[in-house]
Amino acid sequence: MRVPVFGQQRSRAVVPACAAALTLVLVPGCGFFTLGPAGAGGEQSTVEASGEAPALAELVESGELEAVEERLPEDPVVVEPVERIGRYGGEWNSATLGVNDWPWLGRTVGYEELTRWDPEFEEAIPNLAEDWEYNDDATELTFTLRAGLKWSDGEPFTSDDVVFAINDVLDHDDLAPGVEPISAEKTDDLTFTIFFSEPDALWAGHSLLQYQVVTKPKHYLERFHEDHNPDADALAEQEGYGSWVDLFEREAGVSNSARYWQNPDIPTMAPWKTTEALSDAGRMVLDRNPYYWKVDSEGNQLPYLDRVVFDILQDEEMMLTRALNGDINMHARHFNTLHNRPTVGHAREPGGFEFFELETSEMNTNAIAFNLTHEDEELREIFNDKDFRIAMSHAINRQDIVDVVYQEQGEPWQLAPREDSPFYNETLAEQYTEYDVDLANRILDEAGYEERDGQGVRMSPDGARVSFTLSVPTGFRPDIVDSMEMVVDQWAALDIDVDLQAEDRDLWVERNQNNEHDANVFSGDNGTQDLLYDPRWYAPTQGGESNFAIPWAQWYVSRGNDDRGQEPPEDVREQLAIYDEVKAEPDPERQEELMHDLLEISQEQFYAIGVSLPPPSYGIVADDFHNVPGSMPSSSIYNDPGPSNPEQYFIE
Repeated sequence: MRVPVFGQQRSRAVVPACAAALTLVLVPGCGFFTLGPAGAGGEQSTVEASGEAPALAELVESGELEAVEERLPEDPVVVEPVERIGRYGGEWNSATLGVNDWPWLGRTVGYEELTRWDPEFEEAIPNLAEDWEYNDDATELTFTLRAGLKWSDGEPFTSDDVVFAINDVLDHDDLAPGVEPISAEKTDDLTFTIFFSEPDALWAGHSLLQYQVVTKPKHYLERFHEDHNPDADALAEQEGYGSWVDLFEREAGVSNSARYWQNPDIPTMAPWKTTEALSDAGRMVLDRNPYYWKVDSEGNQLPYLDRVVFDILQDEEMMLTRALNGDINMHARHFNTLHNRPTVGHAREPGGFEFFELETSEMNTNAIAFNLTHEDEELREIFNDKDFRIAMSHAINRQDIVDVVYQEQGEPWQLAPREDSPFYNETLAEQYTEYDVDLANRILDEAGYEERDGQGVRMSPDGARVSFTLSVPTGFRPDIVDSMEMVVDQWAALDIDVDLQAEDRDLWVERNQNNEHDANVFSGDNGTQDLLYDPRWYAPTQGGESNFAIPWAQWYVSRGNDDRGQEPPEDVREQLAIYDEVKAEPDPERQEELMHDLLEISQEQFYAIGVSLPPPSYGIVADDFHNVPGSMPSSSIYNDPGPSNPEQYFIE
C-alpha cells in the first residue's frame, strides 16, 4: 500500500488554491512546495537552478565552489514563497536558553527529515525521500531518496548514510542502549528498507523519530567508529577521550542531541550550517549551506538569509526584554505566554514587529490526573471510582477559570481532541463539564461517600478519609498554578481535603516517574493530528507522560518487561490492543477508524479531568521580516515553524 503524498488527499477547500500555486509564481498565503520528480505523487518539477546568493557567486567566480547547477539536484525541490520571491542577505536573530533548549534549533534551522508535515498539518509529505511504501503488516518500510542530494560539504547523501545511522549507531548497544531495535538494508544508492521489531505504521510520518537517521553522515563519522576504523580507540585516546564511544558521542550526539549542535565540523542537510557552536552563554551562529537542495519558484537557490544567530540567554525574562526591544526578528518560544501577550502587544509599534498566530494542538489548559495506580490501597480505590472522578469534574467552575485565568479565552473542555481534529469526539469533550455542586455532592453521597469524620471531611465507602495532595510543577506555566488554586477552593464545597502542593519541576517529574504522586496537573497535549502519534491522555501509552497510570504505561511500552510496570485491567488492555492495531495498519483511513474506537473507550473510562480548551498562541515577526505565514499549526509533532519553510524567510 502506497502512503499518500502531498497533493493526493486534500479537502476541496484547499486543493484549488494550492493547485494554482503549481503554475503561478506568486501566490500569497499558500506556502507549499512542489515535489518533483514525476512518480512521487506530486507535480513534475520544471524549475532549473538559476540564482544564488552573491557571496556564493563570488566563491564560484574565484573557483572555490562549483557552479550552482552542479551543487543542486537535477530536479531540486521547489518552495513556493508565502508572500513573494525574496532577496538574499541578512541575519535571522533569535534566542535560546542554552544547551538544553536545543529543540528550538531543530524546529527552526534543522527541520529536514526523510518526510515532513505539509503546512496544514494534515499529512506527511516527501522531503529528503521522494517516496515510501510499507509492507502489508508495517514491519518493513522502503524509502526512495531524491537523486543528487549533497551534504553541506558537497559529499553525496545516499542510502549508505541512513543504513549507517540505523545499523551502526541506533542499533548499537554501546552507542544507543535501550533503543527499540530496528535495522536497515540498502537496495541501491537511493533505496533502502527499514525493518522494525514490531509493526510501526506511524514511523514514516514521525519526523521526531527520523531526526537521528538523517544527521549521521557516514563519510564523516565512520573514522570515529570501531566497526569502520580499527584505530578508533587510539584516535579517541589521542583526543583525550576514554573510548571511541565517548568520542563518537562528542561528534554525533547520539544520547544527547544537543551535542550535534555543538559540533561545527559535522556536515548537514539543513539550510544553514553551524559555525559557532551552541553553548550556555554567548551566541550560536549558523551560515548558509552552499549545497542546500531547494529553490524558490524562479529557480533561486535557498535559503535567502545569509545566517541565523541565536543569542544564548539566561532566562525567559531576558528573552522577553529582547523581544520587547525589537532585537528578535522572528520567534515563538518561552516568552510568548498568554500572561505576557498584553505587554508584548503594546510593544509592537515601538519594537517594529507584529504577531503571527500559532494554532495550538493542545487540547487542554490543565490535565488533572488522579493516580489510578497509587501504592496506597485506600487512595487507589477512591481514585479508581469513576463516580468519584465524575463528581470532582462537576464541582469545577470551568467558566470562572476561563474568565479569570485565561482572560475569557477558551471554553470548558475535557481531555478530548479539538473540534478541528479528524478525531473529534463531542461527547468526550463535553461530558461532566456542567458546573453543578449539588449534583457533585449527590453523586458522592450515592456512591457511598456520605459519611464525614470529626473534621467534616468525607469518608470513602471503605472508611478512608478522602484527603490527598494535588501537585503542580513550578517553573512551567504559572496559569496552571492559578487555575488549580481556584479548583481546590471549588472542591472545598464537596467536603474533600485537598492540599495544593507546588513542586520544583525536576522533583515533580521524578515523583511522577516513580509513581509517588497522589494527583497532579500538567498541560493537555496532542489534540489534533498529533494524538495519532502520542495518545498519552486517551490511553496509558507513554511511560513518562500518561500521568493517571504511569505503571500501566510502563507495562505497555516494555511489553511487561519493566519492573516498575503494572498490568492494567482487562478493559484497558483491550484499548491498548487497539492502539497496537493502529501502529500495524498502513492504511490511513483504517487508522482513523481505529483511533475513533480507542477514543470511545477513553470516553467510557474517563481517566483524567480537563478544564478548558486553550486559546491560540502567538509568535512575533519583525515588520521587515517576510514570508512568515500569518498563522500556522503548533505542535511538538508538527515542529513549528519548520513546516512553514524557514529557508524562504527573508529581510527587506
